[in-house]
Amino acid sequence: MEAERKRMIYVGAILLPPKRKARYYMKNHFPVLQYVNPPNLVTTLGMAFGVAACYYLVIGSLRGTIVCLFLAMFMDVLDGFIAGKLNCKSAFGQQMDSIVDFFVCCAMPVWMVFSFVGIDVLLVVSLVFYAACGLWRLAHFNVTAHERRPYFTGLPVPGALVIACLVIWLTVYCALPVWPLAAALTLTGVLMVSSFKIKKYGPLQKAVWVAGAVFVVVVIVL
Repeated sequence: MEAERKRMIYVGAILLPPKRKARYYMKNHFPVLQYVNPPNLVTTLGMAFGVAACYYLVIGSLRGTIVCLFLAMFMDVLDGFIAGKLNCKSAFGQQMDSIVDFFVCCAMPVWMVFSFVGIDVLLVVSLVFYAACGLWRLAHFNVTAHERRPYFTGLPVPGALVIACLVIWLTVYCALPVWPLAAALTLTGVLMVSSFKIKKYGPLQKAVWVAGAVFVVVVIVL
């Protein structure tokens, strides 16, 4: 009976028009491709910039690493904007966005510190705390996203990335001791999991975007 049902489905698929036949084969043989849409492609581009940041980190270019991470962060802002405009938000896109956010905004700063600053017990503790807070913040965001609140609870991870990159760059460029960096990363972690609210697309969020853009220009120039 089951074999007969599958045979009828297969025969029906053969008789479908070309476009519907393509969708049928895509859904049955490559199911993830059904989620291909503009915002998810932009999210994937953000991941690609994260990979490019890995390359610049390996070759020892702090400037290239920071620029690529900020391009990835821009993709993170852009995919949400496009999803809202095209009304194509999805649970799949939300999960993928959070995975890329953790990679770009939480894991990459840890690797940057180890590569450009060094390994210190105080730094390791603060980095574990920073990454853990980012992880918990993203998980909390995912389980509360359906509530459609007009504000963020706690510091969004892209904002944490701006702070982390700034203090890492200052530590390297100005040859600062490691304790201010450790303190800044710890404080940033606390802000990510705190209860203070930031209005979406409000003055504070826009100020972070502007500060990030100015910082990237300074990094490129210097």
